[in-house]
Amino acid sequence: MSVSSAPQLTATVLPAPAHSGVRETLLTDWVHRWWLTTDIGPNTASHYRSLLKNHILPRWGAMPLHLIAPSDVTMWLKSLQPRYARATTTSIGKLLALVMAAAVTERLIPDNPVRVPRRRGRERHGEDQLWADGHEVITLARRITHLADATQGLLVITAAYTGMRWGELAALTRPAHNPQTATLTIHPDTGNLLEVDGRHGYGPPKTAASVRTVTLPPFLNALLQQDLARHNHDHVFTSTKGKLLRRSTFARRIWAPASRGTTLPDGTSWPALKPGLTFHNLRHTHKTWLIEDNIPEVAQARRLGHTLKGIADVYAHVANSVDARLLAALEARWQRSLTHHALAHTAATAPDTPR
Repeated sequence: MSVSSAPQLTATVLPAPAHSGVRETLLTDWVHRWWLTTDIGPNTASHYRSLLKNHILPRWGAMPLHLIAPSDVTMWLKSLQPRYARATTTSIGKLLALVMAAAVTERLIPDNPVRVPRRRGRERHGEDQLWADGHEVITLARRITHLADATQGLLVITAAYTGMRWGELAALTRPAHNPQTATLTIHPDTGNLLEVDGRHGYGPPKTAASVRTVTLPPFLNALLQQDLARHNHDHVFTSTKGKLLRRSTFARRIWAPASRGTTLPDGTSWPALKPGLTFHNLRHTHKTWLIEDNIPEVAQARRLGHTLKGIADVYAHVANSVDARLLAALEARWQRSLTHHALAHTAATAPDTPR
C-alpha cells in the first residue's frame, strides 16, 4: 500500500459541502478543501477520517470558522475527557488545531481558536518513559506464549532486544532473517505492515533512516532459527493461525492480560507486571538498555532508525567495534535475565507458569 498525497475523504465520512449564498466558510466546507492539500500516509489518513467523522464534524461542521471561539473549543475538549482516553482527546484537539491553523494560513480567520493544553512534565515522563527490565521481558514472553504461542512470545523478546517498531516486526518475511550474518533487514518498500480500515497493506518504514539492517545477539539469532524451523509461514511473526498480525487484536487479547495481570481458567493468578506498559514501550526499553550499556548515541540512532545529522561518517569508522560491544552487552543481559528468572530449571514451578 503506497502513501497517498491526497486520500479520498468519502461522502460517508463527510457530508457534501454546503452551497449557500452566505459569504462565510463552514468548517465542513473548509475541511473538504484542506483535505486535498494533505500529504499523509494511509494509517494517518484513516485515523484523521475517524476523528473528523466521529468527533469534530458532528460538533463543529455546520459552524462558520469565524464563530468558533477559543473558550467554546476548550470547554468542549474538557467535556470529552471523562468519556475518552487522554490520548484520544489530545488527538482530537491536535487535529482540530491543525485544520484551523491551515485556515489561518489561508486568511479565512485571523487566529487559531484551538489551544491544546500541554501535559505536565512529570506526567509525560511517566507515560512515555516506561520500560521493562530483562526479567519483566521474559515474564511477558512466557505469559504471551501461554496465551498465544511461542512465535508471539518471541515477538516480544525480539522487540525488546532490537528496538524495532510493531509494523517493522509484523512485516518481516523469512528472507529478512539471515542466520549466517545474524541480522534482520527492513525492506525499503514493504518494511512496514499497515492496517487501514481493517485491511492489511504494506508500505515503506516510517522514515528513510528506518530502512536498516539490525544485528542480532547470538541467543536471539538462534531463537529465530528455531522458531522458523518450527513453522512454514511466509512471515516471521504471525497469529496462532499463521495469519498476519493485527495490532489491536494482539493488544486487547494477548498484551493486556499478560501485562496487566489476569486469572486463568485453571485458577492461576498473574499479578500486574508494570501498569501502563505498552508494546511500543519495548522500543524505549531497548534504548534504555543501550544507554545503560554506554553505547554511543550515534549507534543507538542507527539501530533504532533515527537520524543524527552530521555524524554518519564518524560512526562508519567505528561501527564494527561498537556493534560487537552492543551485541555482547545484549547477550550478557539475556543471560543475566535467565539466571534471575531461573527459567532453565524452574519452568514447571515458577509462579507465572500455569499448572
